[in-house]
Amino acid sequence: MEEKRLTPMRFQPERVERKWGVVEYRIADLGYIDSVALDGWLQGNSISDIMQTYLERLTGEVPFENYGTQFPVMVKWLDIQGRTSLHVNPDDEAAEQRYDAFGKTALWYVAAAGPEARLYLGFKRDVTASEFYEKCLDGTVEDLLNVVKPKVGEHYLVTPGMVHAAQDVRLLEVAESSELWFRLHAWNDPESELHLEEAFDLIDFKAWRMPRSKGNPEAVMEKLAVTPQFTVSEIRLRDPLRITDQGGSFRLYACVRGAGAVEAEGMDALRFQGGDAVLVPAELKNFILAPTDRDTLLLEAILEPRHEKDAYIDPSAEPFLKGEDYSGLEGEELPDPELN
Repeated sequence: MEEKRLTPMRFQPERVERKWGVVEYRIADLGYIDSVALDGWLQGNSISDIMQTYLERLTGEVPFENYGTQFPVMVKWLDIQGRTSLHVNPDDEAAEQRYDAFGKTALWYVAAAGPEARLYLGFKRDVTASEFYEKCLDGTVEDLLNVVKPKVGEHYLVTPGMVHAAQDVRLLEVAESSELWFRLHAWNDPESELHLEEAFDLIDFKAWRMPRSKGNPEAVMEKLAVTPQFTVSEIRLRDPLRITDQGGSFRLYACVRGAGAVEAEGMDALRFQGGDAVLVPAELKNFILAPTDRDTLLLEAILEPRHEKDAYIDPSAEPFLKGEDYSGLEGEELPDPELN
């Protein structure tokens, strides 16, 4: 008997209120967040149940080798009206050794920016651990940080060790399937628990070199980031685009704006619109992305074979000059993600 083919699917959004705004998970396999399929013959099943049953048929061989039965990537929207606390994420090695968990690498795509929009990304100069600690305690830590005024369409990679926060901005986050982070500073919120001591040896205290993508607005597909955890590309879907090679991985499409459909022979078209995330199983190797709106923009996430651990390659980066101010432009207890 021939096996029933897996079909593309969206998932039920799950909103979580934060002090600074709202997080909306579009696909996540985190245990306490377990996204439920909205489409196809697997409708009503959670992503964790689907993974347990279909494994590499869903994800492909490359993700399965590295992540096993946990879906490796999550997509969420961050609607930030206030300002998040200042965090740092661990890398995979530290997270596994200390917490039996995955670390976190994330890509932030700027979908909207308010008048007070700011991203706090790393340090603008080399700092010492004692200097950072003192400024976290006395409330002047912002003096040490790269403060960026983000613009719509920009993207930023948040790597392990990079201190980070955001304000007055709507971000699409494509990230490793983890919410393991540590709060370093909560600005004027004394009720929020800090994790300074346990996180100190995770922080990169060097000045951050912020990559600037040259970009090509005429390109249909353009890689934004290549990491061991995911490869993310931007797709300007003005005309139908045929995808014929999965490369051993699922394909995950997050719709930034516009609308379209995933079409494949022998199955109903799956329509999507701005805000949606669509998972195309690895075993579906030939399909078409068709726009129903000429101004349709997608982010595509896949996993490629790992060659180097926790290395980041920006395929089109031109680094800013170091030191310049571009602010105008199972072991230990896990932190509670609900406090994020």
